[in-house]
Amino acid sequence: MNTWPGPENSWEGVDAYFTWASSSGMLVLFTLVTAAICLGVIIAAARHESEVADSNK
Repeated sequence: MNTWPGPENSWEGVDAYFTWASSSGMLVLFTLVTAAICLGVIIAAARHESEVADSNK
């Protein structure tokens, strides 16, 4: 039984509480933003590698 930091219905010891965590809209938004950032990094790396390959022929 997990009794730390207090009873299971207690908010004692809670540092942060995210009310949007159960919202599917916010989770989808964060997923799309993360995917866009990853895709941007991949595209920037591919462009850089292409430029370097062309200049070293």
